[in-house]
Amino acid sequence: MLKNLLMHFLRMPARAVRARRERRAMPGLNAVIVLFNEKKYEDAVEACRTLIAQEPRSAQANHFCGRALLELDRYAEAMPYLQVAVDADPDLAEAHSDLALALLKSGDFEAAERLCRRAVAIQPNEPRYRLYMAEILESTGRDKEALEELSAAQEFAPERTDVLEKLILKLDQLGMPSVALHVAERATVELGETFETQFYLAHARFSSGDLQGAVDACRRAIKFRTDVPGIYVTLGSAYLGLGKIDEAVTAYRRSLKVLPDYPDAHFHLGMVNLMRGRYRDGWAGFEYRFKIRRATRRTSEPRWNGTSLRGRTLHVLREQGLGDDIMYSSCFPQLIRDAKHCYIECEPRLDRLFTRSFPEATFIPIVDNATKAAATSREDVDVRIFSASVPGYLRNSVRDFPDHRGYLKADPQRVAHWQAKLAALGGGVNVGISWRGGTAHTHRDRRTLSLDALFPVLSVPGVRWVNLQYGARAAEIAALKAGQGVDITDWPEAIDGDYDETAALVGALDLVISVCTSVVHLSGALGRPVWVMAPYAPEWRYGLNGDTMPWYPAARLFRQTAIADWDSVISDVRQELTRYLLAAPK
Repeated sequence: MLKNLLMHFLRMPARAVRARRERRAMPGLNAVIVLFNEKKYEDAVEACRTLIAQEPRSAQANHFCGRALLELDRYAEAMPYLQVAVDADPDLAEAHSDLALALLKSGDFEAAERLCRRAVAIQPNEPRYRLYMAEILESTGRDKEALEELSAAQEFAPERTDVLEKLILKLDQLGMPSVALHVAERATVELGETFETQFYLAHARFSSGDLQGAVDACRRAIKFRTDVPGIYVTLGSAYLGLGKIDEAVTAYRRSLKVLPDYPDAHFHLGMVNLMRGRYRDGWAGFEYRFKIRRATRRTSEPRWNGTSLRGRTLHVLREQGLGDDIMYSSCFPQLIRDAKHCYIECEPRLDRLFTRSFPEATFIPIVDNATKAAATSREDVDVRIFSASVPGYLRNSVRDFPDHRGYLKADPQRVAHWQAKLAALGGGVNVGISWRGGTAHTHRDRRTLSLDALFPVLSVPGVRWVNLQYGARAAEIAALKAGQGVDITDWPEAIDGDYDETAALVGALDLVISVCTSVVHLSGALGRPVWVMAPYAPEWRYGLNGDTMPWYPAARLFRQTAIADWDSVISDVRQELTRYLLAAPK
């Protein structure tokens, strides 16, 4: 206690000096505040610099100068002024948080976190500092810690709808839709029905799978405001999930009437066009993903624009999931043939499979941000492009898709190994099965089944079932055997590690039956027969109708005819499997 009292008295002279300094600067600061309110940031910088020449250690003058430079996106210039402000007044929380923001933009995450934590310690109830803290933590991949900061900010400022939005988006991103829905419903009760509460309620309902509820919340939100483009995108996406394609297109176009260059609307319209097989327009819309704030921050400059690659080295950047890596790799043979050389990024589990299948290219497994940075900084590259942008130049009509018999090559020795393992199980047709797909964020609820639901298929006699489902599955497989007497052979060493081993097992099977997941892409890319159980409104790559998909000639689709109607799909697969067994060689 005595020590704290002594420190208090020691600080008093410093505080008095700071107070006198800031009083001398106050007349000039009043003029700066006026310029800030008028958003005349260039003039504010000049006014601050004049003031700083008179009072170099004024924390407020240096802070306002740095703050104005931040508004002008001149982060490097802002940092020295903000550092002076922090040094001159260690209790100025705003200066700490603004310097943290500048450091964040410069990539110095460690220093940014330290400064921002100081701001939070000075004013723990101020939500703005916690929002900055969440952004810093997100940038270093610490999403759960970011969620804690956002939750704290919402507790301190439940009336702040910007905090509510960020919290719901983060919960959605982390696969916690039920929690996001609870937060949105509580906000509606506490704040009443407003545009904001209904908008975020619609988003939470959409993420939790309540598509009609999302439509209803969107319509209530639109009664409050009609000038926010995002609400129409959410409405369109809910309609799309319900299979109401025309209504979805109308909603997306309504968004563009509000804001003609709204990236989200162009992107989603692109998805619809891809679903409809209108590839040229679809890819054009797909490129708007780079203008959406959640898109990748990596650069593909100098970007390949579809011109001749003769004599040039191409770097293909990875940006999406495992299944996307496999699907877009169908374009690699043409790129490799046309370019001097190709450096191609890939998911680490695909490295061996891709290297064997495309030996002329150099593959770069992306394991962390450091590998990304090293790949992007290569000097022996002429042009770059993200993998999902390549089809925009090579796949603009159905005629552009090759009628291949498999462009990936499994290890023949490992295929023989799995063939021997399968033969040792006894007779029957060997069929791989996968029944869960995606994540909460990629609509897992729409494309996932249970083994119990699949029993009519699994009970067809004469089939030896082999697991292709990744993730936790042992308990479900055991329960199926105990309750229904159906055995699914599971070799974890083929599923839970390198995808090259999974490819070898798939190569040894007679048939694969799966929901929409990466196993479909792997089987199709290997040229192996795969039957796809598709939801009523599937991802764009599966199209809207028909039983084929241009990416994989070996794939056959069994589609829902109504939302969540898996019974008819399962019945059709059972019937077709029975016919398949009758025609199979004995």
